Amino acid sequence: MLDRIWRSPTSPGEQFGLNDSQVSFYLTPQSASEWIWGIGPIFQLPTATSDGLSTSRRSAGPTAAFIYSNGPWFNGILAYQLMSFAGNRDRGSVNHTCLEPEINYNFDSGWYVDLDPPIIFDWTADAANGWPLPMGADVGKAFYLRSQSMSLQIETYDLIERPDGAPQWIIRVHLTLLFPSSN
Repeated sequence: MLDRIWRSPTSPGEQFGLNDSQVSFYLTPQSASEWIWGIGPIFQLPTATSDGLSTSRRSAGPTAAFIYSNGPWFNGILAYQLMSFAGNRDRGSVNHTCLEPEINYNFDSGWYVDLDPPIIFDWTADAANGWPLPMGADVGKAFYLRSQSMSLQIETYDLIERPDGAPQWIIRVHLTLLFPSSN
């Protein structure tokens, strides 16, 4: 996942660019019904275009997803734990847990609306600054570019509870390559 980020002027130093890249792999049962689950690893690489948007650390950990899909509804929860293992030690350790509940409605046209606030607890911060609480929504479209299936999504969230120095709001853009099974 590559996100384009712009930090608001109220945050310490205005920032615009790409943040660190994350990639997840899931092992799932071959036969799936309305209920789908998967487990696997997640990796984060320091690919940000600016030091202010990067951890400057390589991180990895476990990830899991539990999904209910029926008709136009796609709902579930994504969870992962990232811990740093290499990179610039002067930037501090990465040790955070992410829980991302998801409620998604898909329209026949390929458009969708989504509520999936990423709630991340930073285990290296003091308890008062560990949990941001985002409130907002996403809109996206699934489409093909030549023969590649992909999804483009834009989300905006107001951080109604946030750590000291964190931005008040977030806008993220996701471009996801999709590899649907032909079974």
